[in-house]
Amino acid sequence: MKTPTSSHLETFISNEDQELNAIKSLCYFCGRRRHSRTECPARNALCHQCGKKGHFQTVCKSSKTTANKADSKISLTSVITPCTLSSTHFSGLTQSTAQVNVNGLLLQALIDTGSCESYISEAIVKRNKWPVRPSTNRIFMATTHLSEKTLGHTFADVQYKGEHYKKVKLSLLAGLCSDVILGVDFISLHKELTIPYGGKRNPLYICGLKAARVETPSLFSNLTSDCRPVATKSRKHSIGDNKFIESEVRNLLSDKIIEPSKSPWRAQVLVTTNERHKRRMVIDYSQTINRFTLLDAYPMPRVDELVERISNYSVFSTLDLKSAYHQIPIKTEERPFTAFKACGKLYQFCRIPFGVTNGVACFQRTINLIIENEKLQDTFAYVDNVTVCGHDQESHDENMQRFLDASRKYGITFNEDKSTIATDKVCLLGYEISKGLLKPDPERFQALRNLPPPHDMRSQKRIVGMLAYYSQWIPNFSNKINVLANNTSFPLSETVKTALNELKQELEKAAIFTIDYTRPLTVETDASDVAIAATLNQDGRPVAFFSRTLSKSERRHSAIEKEAYAIVESLRKWHHYLVGNRFTLVTDQRSVAFMYDKQSKGKIKNEKIQRWRLELSCFHYDVLYRPGKHNVAADTFSRNGCVSAMSRNELKLLHDSLCHPGVTRLWHLVRAKNLPFSCEDVRLVVNQCRICAEVKPRYFSNSNGTLIKAMQPFQRLSMDFKGPLPSTSRNTYLLTIVDEFSRFPFAYACSDMSASTVIRCLDNLFGLFGMPDYVHSDRGTSFMSREVQEFLHERGVATSRTTPYNPRGNSQVERLNGSLWKAITLALKTQGLPVSKWEQVLNQALHSLRSLLCTATNETPHERIFKFYRRSTFGKSLPTWLAQPGKVLLKKGVRASKYDDGTIAVDLITCNPQYAIVRLPDGREETVSLRHLAPVPREGESEVYQHMEHEDFEPETNPITQMQVPTDHVTIEPMAAPNTYVQQGENGHQEEVNAGAESPVREPPMSPTPSDGSIGPGRYNLRPRTSRPNYKV
Repeated sequence: MKTPTSSHLETFISNEDQELNAIKSLCYFCGRRRHSRTECPARNALCHQCGKKGHFQTVCKSSKTTANKADSKISLTSVITPCTLSSTHFSGLTQSTAQVNVNGLLLQALIDTGSCESYISEAIVKRNKWPVRPSTNRIFMATTHLSEKTLGHTFADVQYKGEHYKKVKLSLLAGLCSDVILGVDFISLHKELTIPYGGKRNPLYICGLKAARVETPSLFSNLTSDCRPVATKSRKHSIGDNKFIESEVRNLLSDKIIEPSKSPWRAQVLVTTNERHKRRMVIDYSQTINRFTLLDAYPMPRVDELVERISNYSVFSTLDLKSAYHQIPIKTEERPFTAFKACGKLYQFCRIPFGVTNGVACFQRTINLIIENEKLQDTFAYVDNVTVCGHDQESHDENMQRFLDASRKYGITFNEDKSTIATDKVCLLGYEISKGLLKPDPERFQALRNLPPPHDMRSQKRIVGMLAYYSQWIPNFSNKINVLANNTSFPLSETVKTALNELKQELEKAAIFTIDYTRPLTVETDASDVAIAATLNQDGRPVAFFSRTLSKSERRHSAIEKEAYAIVESLRKWHHYLVGNRFTLVTDQRSVAFMYDKQSKGKIKNEKIQRWRLELSCFHYDVLYRPGKHNVAADTFSRNGCVSAMSRNELKLLHDSLCHPGVTRLWHLVRAKNLPFSCEDVRLVVNQCRICAEVKPRYFSNSNGTLIKAMQPFQRLSMDFKGPLPSTSRNTYLLTIVDEFSRFPFAYACSDMSASTVIRCLDNLFGLFGMPDYVHSDRGTSFMSREVQEFLHERGVATSRTTPYNPRGNSQVERLNGSLWKAITLALKTQGLPVSKWEQVLNQALHSLRSLLCTATNETPHERIFKFYRRSTFGKSLPTWLAQPGKVLLKKGVRASKYDDGTIAVDLITCNPQYAIVRLPDGREETVSLRHLAPVPREGESEVYQHMEHEDFEPETNPITQMQVPTDHVTIEPMAAPNTYVQQGENGHQEEVNAGAESPVREPPMSPTPSDGSIGPGRYNLRPRTSRPNYKV
């Protein structure tokens, strides 16, 4: 139990404690008034009694003639700890010593439970030349203010009785009483420590949980007439649960809480977790004794009356009883009812177990009797929580002293971590209590206050419905809801936000009232894919609200488990309201209502729900099923509970790091990487971005011109220069290049626009990706130079140029210039850099353009050119064809014949960057690797590819050419320059075409133009014949 502060301890100190404090004021080595060890006159003195250095004869422990007064003083201080600076071994501590192996040496170790750390003799470390790390820590004696500096520390491997301990920290001290002292840091590695001393008395458990010395209550006095022994079937447990159960049973046996049993009753053990996710062993009595136990009608304290009485005081202390039920013994003849099976044996409880029907009533009756018999003033108990009050500090200390005396008398122990001492404000039973002031606990309305504003019509209708559900408790509701109900624009205006906040405040005021425990309570719960929520009502009036976002692992639970978990979490939250009172539990999941119904005797096969139902065995409730459309309030909180400021901030950081993409491209990235953000979150972050609004221009829709389409990656490149640009370096120009098929961008910082610069950049690009078929540019001097033309023609690359004064002829790279510079500007703005530092963010801007969706191709440039997902700091992206469920191709293990393509069409259910879950044609679901999946060809492609496997089509009659380029045929007319043609598109734009020595341009065929629209005279396909794209796995 926590002790009061130093100013409050004076009233609790006994006469013996005062004498001990007086003794502590004397020096341990010279017997005079306390002083520093460096100032002690006995520091270098030689004792005439024992011959040892460091103390006077008058305080020598080996002295036989020391005065009685000195003897009594020394005995009081020396019994606390054996850790002194004497170099000899203590003869009375041989039972606490052991021979241990330290780094291969056998040393004598003293087991010291009063030492916080472990120590080793400095001489041993120096003699064996073990590495020592510097340390300046000080150690203090237990009973005086004497201290000693450590000489460093080392890490050693310790072995003892087959146990191995790696890298045990041992601090160095000179003149230890033993070679090694193993302190609490070493001992705490084990659950318990047993040291046999050979005494005649029974074993003494210092820190065990003792039974309280109270009158034994009757736990099973009210049994039905048809009561008969029941032995339930055994349950299987995992290896981890079995180990945990063995450990708990061993602890309960050592604390005398349970004992072996020969009872005809047998309940089963389950391992569950509490609200702090701590594992607990519980017994399922729902199918054994609880079925035949009538409810003990002992009244629980009314929470409203209790907190109102406590609010009349000024100083408060709250004490939490440690394992409260396990402190109260039960009658010997009633113990067989509590029998349970664990570790292949049968045990029964000697004290009140958790989970029995009347455990709460028996415990409350016992605590009330202690307070009544001892006539404790200003002390209030609610189950295992005891509150001691006082009108001032003095009266509080007197009441606390009386209660502590009573607790020692009855053997009651407390949990220090959950106790608070002498405060002027306390949170108790859902209320915040101070002198003369009683307010609801702020967590009681946290879910209502954090309810986010609606972001679309659907969420707005949901919130309006929730408010209408409590309309009778909101005055003038029809006028106040009118502004919100008639809103049609999003995000909400300030007027609508103000109206919503006023309604939430009115609803909170309606919930702040004293609960009447004579009226029934109702708990309404609901769960969505991302959150759980509940409301606590009384006669339709709101009492408290609860909602919580599900963790990543909890979101993988099934819908039934989420609904069941919402019930468990809400009852944990409002335990103090509901325990001891009968209430109604409302859920919109019929199967959960059936499983949680106490009248249902069907077997629950879901072990998780079975443990949760067992946790609810201490509550008395009736389950009611209500369809989801009528469960309005809880549904609103569960579906709006996922929005948080932190998630919006994370999405804002993602938006900034990708150079501020728009809604479409950011939403595509979020879906591809399975990030936990909704489309509304994306739209809100983008629309509220100040930098986007400042930098991005307002676009207008334009008629789409007909472009020459590239048929494969790196078939056609477009390039252009952008500049001059302000720069802190010599690079004032950007050479931008784009692959027209994939829209994959390249950019090179250049110091000029000379032909040599173009050749250097192209040579670097061709070395990485190979040679393209065509390079298209405007009529820039460097692009039209003889050096560049010869460089390209020598490598078999055809060139083409736009017609004069027609920038639309090079539209793709012109668009890239705008997009790239916009991304650079946004990145500079985000990082607060000047425009002259654009080279620092060039790679970041290129990464953004390569990773985000290109709306023209409906794929990211990286996926379209490389055919695999792109890794980034935000995880792995998925190919677009895997972003949504649908038909995909799966590789078969065995081909039926040589004409079988080796694939089957399956339904994609869900996937991650490594694996996918698919549904086979026979209905079975299977997990497969993404390497075994491929997209289903578009309509018409499969027949073309199948036909191309057997015949080699010429370009003029190739059906894949006719299918993909129906309107982009061009006219080629001879010109004066060799290998030069004028390309005439159907939209009227012209551009020159240069073909090198190995140009794929063919001579014009002389056949007449077919009427079916295929290629005829004067119409050529500039794409070289390519092989079929590989759609197989």
